[in-house]
Amino acid sequence: MTVPACVAIEEKRTMKQQISSEAGAAAGGLRAWLSNAALPLWASAGFDRSLGAFHERLDGSGRPRLDLARRAMVQARQIYVFSHAARLGWFEEGADLAESAAEALVGRYCDAGGPRGGFAFSIGPEGHVASSVRDAYAHAFVLFALASLYRLNGDARLIVYADETIAFIDEALTDRNFGGLYDASPVTDRSKRQNPHMHLLEAYLALETAAPGRGYLDRARKIVDLFKKRLFLAEPGVLLEYFGEDWSVPEDPARCGIFEPGHHYEWVWLLAEFEALAGDDLGAEIARLYRVARQVGHAPNGLIFDELDVEMKVTKGAHRVWPHTEAVKAAVAMRAKGDAGAEAFAAAMIGALRGSFLDRPFAGGWIDHFRADGVPLSGDAPASSLYHVFLAATEASFAFEPKIGA
Repeated sequence: MTVPACVAIEEKRTMKQQISSEAGAAAGGLRAWLSNAALPLWASAGFDRSLGAFHERLDGSGRPRLDLARRAMVQARQIYVFSHAARLGWFEEGADLAESAAEALVGRYCDAGGPRGGFAFSIGPEGHVASSVRDAYAHAFVLFALASLYRLNGDARLIVYADETIAFIDEALTDRNFGGLYDASPVTDRSKRQNPHMHLLEAYLALETAAPGRGYLDRARKIVDLFKKRLFLAEPGVLLEYFGEDWSVPEDPARCGIFEPGHHYEWVWLLAEFEALAGDDLGAEIARLYRVARQVGHAPNGLIFDELDVEMKVTKGAHRVWPHTEAVKAAVAMRAKGDAGAEAFAAAMIGALRGSFLDRPFAGGWIDHFRADGVPLSGDAPASSLYHVFLAATEASFAFEPKIGA
């Protein structure tokens, strides 16, 4: 029997509304969990008021690990989270925490001259520098944090700090011969990874949004060009993780031809953000990254594998929390491009987060990493994961909750 066209249209409309409702409900639930459980916990147990700095981890009972050094990267991620949460009205107390932590970041992690000399990798529990190494990944997040806090309070010093940090990256962390970033200064390992470049792109996009017209978008475009020239293999459609100094294939078999589905999803979102700011067309690269991750990056239960190789064989079958947050962001980007299945995928990934990772082993916490058989690989909840969860929640809320996105 042929279904009348008007009935078929109504069925499609109803199905779309159901999917949108599922995605909206999932996004709203994640937002509420952050505002009511996670952000209050990490603002209290997760913050050391004596140093004005965030703790590195909470143990399995939700108490801070007082014995651990505090990485600059973690401070920067938490500054981003709490400044953004305050700006959105999700957690207004976050403004004071973010500003306090930013003062500590510059005061405790930098030399007396400020960010011109870069940021130390970590400080110890007493507040003194534990590792003076200057890490490229950490500096990308420092820029990201400064951009977010500047959007909240408009303090012009933050842009000065950002520009001084960029000058340090150019001077101490950039390879003038082959291009791209070294992992750290002093340079002891001349191999390269895609990951610091990805987060530096994220930082430049955030700075361009916060303070447009200062050259940050041009810097972002150079990283996108590097992505197309060095990082991405159009065939078989994978984003490689590891390279030699000259961008050659690394000799280490454990690093040769490796890609991570979570980073595919992360680049999908970042390239879409770049498209929106720059007007460039990266649709082919975005679609290929997304398709490969969807096709081979998930276990039968829907969870995302840590790592595969170019032969599409799983090399690490464990599951971490952050790839699922990046899948949510990628789904938001693909939904904006008209992907009919993106909303359902976003809802499924939020469901995976809440069903497998979040609010355990204590309220407001998470299991960061577990084996394929479900056994946790650590009893601690690392503070660094909050950045991933929070950013995914903001993207999902704006996309799928009408009142939030209005």
